[in-house]
Amino acid sequence: MCLKNFKIKKWNSIKELLNAAVQVLEKANIDDAKQNVNQMASKALNISYTQLPLHWQKTVSDSFLNDFDSMINRRLAHEPLQYILGEWCFLDFEVYVDKGVLIPRPETEDVFLAAEKAIKANFIRLDFHFADIGTGTGVLGLAMAKYFPESIGYLVDVSDKALEIAKSNLQKYSELKSRLNLIKSDLLEAFKSDSLDVIISNPPYIDSEEVKSLMPEVVDYEPHLALDGGRNGLELIDKLLKQAEIVLRNKGLLIFEHGHGQRNEIKKLLSSCWEILKEGNDFAKKERFFILKLLKDN
Repeated sequence: MCLKNFKIKKWNSIKELLNAAVQVLEKANIDDAKQNVNQMASKALNISYTQLPLHWQKTVSDSFLNDFDSMINRRLAHEPLQYILGEWCFLDFEVYVDKGVLIPRPETEDVFLAAEKAIKANFIRLDFHFADIGTGTGVLGLAMAKYFPESIGYLVDVSDKALEIAKSNLQKYSELKSRLNLIKSDLLEAFKSDSLDVIISNPPYIDSEEVKSLMPEVVDYEPHLALDGGRNGLELIDKLLKQAEIVLRNKGLLIFEHGHGQRNEIKKLLSSCWEILKEGNDFAKKERFFILKLLKDN
């Protein structure tokens, strides 16, 4: 595909350049073209998104034009906006993102907020131990530590790249460093029995055969290790359930995301030790997550 080069024209103002960029992205069928352009322009100007209108009538500098032109070309190649910006918001905080990790999504914010309610409702002690399995950027573990300031947690991933990015985000929130630990592990293999009170996870849950058919922003850029859930997308979830039965303490909670249409099959994987506290849907009313309680006396 021939990419637009904005450096070949003289622009009267930043606003004129941005309007042209929106048209280019729209012609390439990039969703939310205007928001994408404004976010990239703010990044190139090193200002907040809300300050952008104050710069619309300013002259286009060479340094801004070079950075912005590069970003537009990357977006036209379907690189996700979040990777281009290098950061993204989750709940009320920002994290560094790169190609080695999944991009934090609004659906996962809803899963965390449901988990927060479940933890409080089940009277788990305030200094509980938790693990964020498949931590990626670390957002779920960071959120747990922020919202439960006496908790002690573990950011767990099998990917060295993911742990490197999670470490960068942990450094960003230094007030949490004393309560969070980075661990390389295949799901829960690194943990002893009866060692955790809460497990939260966004595991791979896409069928191996379906991964290659995902939109270019996902299949060409996001790590397949974090997407591919094996046959029917349930291999990692089945493994997580079995390991969690051993690692969780009695009455501990397991919260995990899954794909739409997988709920009934996941129920078939549950042993009698599990009590279903919530079968959650996302804002599009699609099946999204489970909150389970482990009852080891069963």
